[in-house]
Amino acid sequence: MTVDDREFTSAGGLLARVAPLGRRLRTEAGGAALLLAATVAALVWANSPWGDSYDTFWHTEIAIRVGGAELALDLQHWVNDGLMTFFFFVVGLEVKRELVLGELADRRRAAVPALAALAGLVVPALVYAVFNLGEEAVSAWGVVISTDTAFLIGVLALLGSAVPPQLRVFLMALAIADDVGALTVIALFYTEDLALVPLALAALGFALMFALRWLNVWRGPGYLVLGVAAWVAMYLSGVHPTLLGVAVALVTPAYAPRRSEVDEFARRARAYLQSPNSEYADAARLSIARSVPPGERLQQLWGPWSTCVFVPLFALANAGVPLTAETLRAAATSPVTLGVVAGLVLGKLVGILLGTGLAVRLRLGDLAPGLSPLHLVGGAALSGIGFTISLFIVDLAFTDEALADQARVGVLVASVLAAVLGWTLLRLAAHRHPGSADQSLDPPVDPDRDHVRGPADAPLTLVEYGDFECPFCGRATGAVADLRERFGDQLRYVFRHLPLSDVHPHAQLAAEAAEAAAAQGKLWEMYDRLVARPDRLATTDLLEHAAAVGLDVPRFARDLGAGRYTRRVQQDVESAEASGVVGTPTFFIGGRRHTGPYDAGSLAAALLADAGEDGVATPAGAVSVLPFLGLPGSGQRPDPDAPLPDLPSDLPETPDRDGDHPRLSDDQLARFERQGARRPVAAGDVLYRPGDPGYDFYVISSGAVAVVGYLGRSEGPVIRVHGERRFLGALDILSSKPVSRTAVVIRAGEVLQLTADQLRTVLSTDAELSGLVLRAYLARLAIGFEHSADLRILGRPGSSDVRRIQEYADAHQLTIDVVDVDANGDGGRLLAELGATEADLPVVVSRSGRVLQNPPDAQLDHALRTPD
Repeated sequence: MTVDDREFTSAGGLLARVAPLGRRLRTEAGGAALLLAATVAALVWANSPWGDSYDTFWHTEIAIRVGGAELALDLQHWVNDGLMTFFFFVVGLEVKRELVLGELADRRRAAVPALAALAGLVVPALVYAVFNLGEEAVSAWGVVISTDTAFLIGVLALLGSAVPPQLRVFLMALAIADDVGALTVIALFYTEDLALVPLALAALGFALMFALRWLNVWRGPGYLVLGVAAWVAMYLSGVHPTLLGVAVALVTPAYAPRRSEVDEFARRARAYLQSPNSEYADAARLSIARSVPPGERLQQLWGPWSTCVFVPLFALANAGVPLTAETLRAAATSPVTLGVVAGLVLGKLVGILLGTGLAVRLRLGDLAPGLSPLHLVGGAALSGIGFTISLFIVDLAFTDEALADQARVGVLVASVLAAVLGWTLLRLAAHRHPGSADQSLDPPVDPDRDHVRGPADAPLTLVEYGDFECPFCGRATGAVADLRERFGDQLRYVFRHLPLSDVHPHAQLAAEAAEAAAAQGKLWEMYDRLVARPDRLATTDLLEHAAAVGLDVPRFARDLGAGRYTRRVQQDVESAEASGVVGTPTFFIGGRRHTGPYDAGSLAAALLADAGEDGVATPAGAVSVLPFLGLPGSGQRPDPDAPLPDLPSDLPETPDRDGDHPRLSDDQLARFERQGARRPVAAGDVLYRPGDPGYDFYVISSGAVAVVGYLGRSEGPVIRVHGERRFLGALDILSSKPVSRTAVVIRAGEVLQLTADQLRTVLSTDAELSGLVLRAYLARLAIGFEHSADLRILGRPGSSDVRRIQEYADAHQLTIDVVDVDANGDGGRLLAELGATEADLPVVVSRSGRVLQNPPDAQLDHALRTPD
């Protein structure tokens, strides 16, 4: 736990309690929910008995004075012109990434959504203009051109599996192209009179920021100072200052992570591990920061602020339309309101479908396989949600506040109608095409066609779509090699080609080279060389690889020259498109797409979870990766609906072994009670059960509680019985893993209950209790594994101490099992939060249950020789 974390949790636990809510709000659906909540709040505020305070508050003037210079804006303009600069900066970063690495990087693939976005800009504007011909309000046609990306992705997230991944990719590419068009329109048509001197100063500030980049200055303060100065100059020039955010974003570097920088971080991290000191720590920290592309780093920094703060504030400041009877009557017949509704709801729908059909008919590009016409219609309807930029342009386009209110009503009505229409159509499409939204492998693995490494009937299946020039595919990350070593013949690994030729010019020929090698029975030998050398894939390099693996080189060269295996590679590419794959590496486990990290630990946990009740045995001496900490690693899933066994009330307490069942003193109990709450319990009450997203920390004040394990298995179901002053739980109590055991009261009494966050507060402020709980949980975890190996090691595989103990076990012919505390990223964090030090690891437990902390060889000798 860092110092900041301790301060966070010790402040009465309030911030810690809202942390899970904060994580949910930072999701796509959470951001859309915040935006909707801010909109509703603005409408309620503006139409409440205190409605006059809405305008009064947002027109409160705030001035910044430096010497004799002053910049005075009201609160609404500080939000619209200031904070929204960061919103446009984040949008610009998304645009830059898509242009360089995403859907818009492949010009043919980008052609369809780009033309659809263009038509989706033009047609709504024409529809709006038809309603307002001859009126001054016709100049506000820009209000209807843009899709609100935040609301769009929020609705897509809420629809979940009803949205095929291909449609999501199409709509996101369309929204990005739409944003480019909308920002261009703002720059060209909604800029006030130009003041050339301030504009030149803004350009100078922008040029200096570019110069800092050229000088390899990558830290933020210099850019921040120049950015603020350029923003002020842009504001004074008459050009809307938010466009500066877009300009800065478009010159921010965007590229795939570079293997050399990742390797540099690894080198510096190793130096720090070997000699911990502040100099090496700073070097490692800066190295890992530099290994992340600037655009991605800045988007991660400012994205949550934009989603959770700036955009909701914008909605709060701009959506407060007084919905009086007079306003609604005027809006009902206003050509402005009707034009906005028709433009966004019908114009967007028709325009996008027209542009898509035209692009396909002209053969400018193709739609992804698996998209039905109804999916496209539903997606086009959703694109009519035009909220943020629409309200933004309302503020720029109208000087008459009455007309502006009518336009805002139109935007609100149109956004609701578009969302309802799109939602309904996509739900209908999901009902008619139930398999289209499934993120499953298409086609399934076929051993007669696919390249399979490992037994064809292995219980675990991992499929990778890879690109040989991608530095993070295959063995370059080490993940696949680690998994094959870990699971042995229980894993079959399938490799499918997805050469990203637009960013990796040698990838296509390298994929064909692998197929040419496969034709000579040397696929995996060639594969190993290609993934280990992603920087050596030129034609001459491929010939050298062919010779090195013993191929008939003339035949190999003829096959490549004739393009004999181009179609075979293209079949894999088509399967990737049908499966919704757009980048590499992408993994499928058990036929389902894996989302999240693809390190060896995460993939192994997903493989074991997919194995379900069949389970997967880990070879003797291999590292065991657990689906969650604190439970046996068989991968079995407990049945939450299995009936509880008939538990007698006189079950004896589980005896204490090496401190795994300590009994709290009165003082210790009182310290826990300051954070928790007491409650009575009756026999048969269930405190937690399998499938729960987590569980609380319970101390038994009186009575008794039995912890019941894997129901339906041959061994006894009762794992532990806790009596007075003993506490329940294991290391997974602070993780997000689902519960796999049942705690049931067998003798009525009273329990003291603390939430996980309350427990964190206690442990972060009380070293004695932290040590007591930590050591008990470590002992419980270790003892749980004692029956299948001579030695169980809880630690970090690869550390010198773990290797030493493994070598000791090999020399004495002992079976071992290593439990990785860093598996899934939970173990190390939990140990840190509980106050564990490196000196506590590794923890070793013998078959007899004796627990040792980082024991030297002599202590192992003594423990194994001496009976309990």
